[in-house]
Amino acid sequence: MSDLQNRDRLFDLLYTKAFRQSALPEFKLTSGQTSCFYIDCKPVSLTAQGARLIGEAIFEKIKFLSVDGVGGMTLGADPIATAVSVISDIQQKPIDAFIVRKEQKQHGSGKQVEGTLPLAAKLVVVEDVVTTGGSTLRTINILRSEGHTILKVIALIDRLEGGAEKIVAEGVPFEALYTMDDFKNASPLQ
Repeated sequence: MSDLQNRDRLFDLLYTKAFRQSALPEFKLTSGQTSCFYIDCKPVSLTAQGARLIGEAIFEKIKFLSVDGVGGMTLGADPIATAVSVISDIQQKPIDAFIVRKEQKQHGSGKQVEGTLPLAAKLVVVEDVVTTGGSTLRTINILRSEGHTILKVIALIDRLEGGAEKIVAEGVPFEALYTMDDFKNASPLQ
């Protein structure tokens, strides 16, 4: 399949398995806001086909960067980072995945960032959905506090609610595979 066909297939999966809408704002978002639209990417990112399509799409956007790791805040970023890592190895340009815990581990090594990152690593942060950017900015701050550089943030979906602008204001380029407008425009309710 071509990149365009893969992009269309991934959108179809996200639209049918991840996207929900309601006439009333009944969905509570991580930001605390309520919305008429909700997207839970895990029913796609945790499938074999979805993971492959996500991994291929994001790897295409970072394959020419000098990247030491790809990852983000657990849980939404975990399957995305793993998918990108696996595809990168298949493409013979391995990029290891990492996971950022919401809280520092209180036992064992006490790590907040899991993975095999080198010191002062150059990283790509991945997200499933960006709304206000709060969890992404928290991830960036945790990684920077450990001495890492963030090359780019890539989200599957930008809800277009200010998160992208906040990330860019922190000096980090932002890109999304899709925006909420893509989903609204595909909806028969619109």
